[in-house]
Amino acid sequence: MLDLANNARHHRSGHFLPPLAYGTSILKKTKPRLAPLLFAVFALLASATQAQNPQVLQQTRQLLDWLGFIQLLEQMPQALNVSIEAEAHFRNATPAQVEAWRRELEPRMKQQQMQQGLIYYVAERYRADTFQRVAQILQEPLTKRVRYFDLAMTQPGTAKSVSDLRAQMHTEPSPTRRGLVQEIDAVGGTSLLAAVMQTGISERVRRAAGDPASDDTVLQAEIEERQRFLAPLTADYSLYAYRYLRDEELASYRDLLKDAQLQWLLDISRQGLTAVLQGDVRPPDSKR
Repeated sequence: MLDLANNARHHRSGHFLPPLAYGTSILKKTKPRLAPLLFAVFALLASATQAQNPQVLQQTRQLLDWLGFIQLLEQMPQALNVSIEAEAHFRNATPAQVEAWRRELEPRMKQQQMQQGLIYYVAERYRADTFQRVAQILQEPLTKRVRYFDLAMTQPGTAKSVSDLRAQMHTEPSPTRRGLVQEIDAVGGTSLLAAVMQTGISERVRRAAGDPASDDTVLQAEIEERQRFLAPLTADYSLYAYRYLRDEELASYRDLLKDAQLQWLLDISRQGLTAVLQGDVRPPDSKR
């Protein structure tokens, strides 16, 4: 996965930018409402039980791993540090202020804690058929090849910067090929995922610095701005990482990502990432 966390250094957004006493008639009127209420309560209990089912948790983690969410959160320490440094520079903060931000945020935004929170969030929304379908797609030979190429990009000696990637590409990709990787990003949401993470971290840092919580519309605008910045970088990364895939294989991979059940899981997982970054979701056994 492209190390997109560092790009936050150059793109700081967010500052722009009883009832018996009343007689039986009321009981008769309210009685029909009990069934839907009980169903809702039972549904909540069922989802909580599923979220604590070891097999569901294991399957959820595996899918989130294959989809890149687990790896993205592995960048949490670095991304948090970059965001704190950027905020300190913007505010001309003192070392004591910066240290206070770190003391507040680092214990609450640990990598493993964030991963477990996301896993729990998604597992609460477990759908057996959907999870099985997504697992099937992600075990297709083509999707496994794509993951292999992504893994290769994390090995020592691999070019890390966009300029290095471009320099190692012997020829300029065709417009068709560039269009394919842009479509893959639009469907798979790699740049969107990175933008969501960067924005969520930046918002936590701003709040630690004393700002009130931002309005949802402001945060959404910040996510969109970051994604516009990150999308071209993601395309360049993909052009290099998937250079051994033929155009028709890229098109097939794009079509696999369009599956409705896979898209549902991606959406739920992004929502979970947002909630975890905001501090709204934690595993049952974690300390607040």
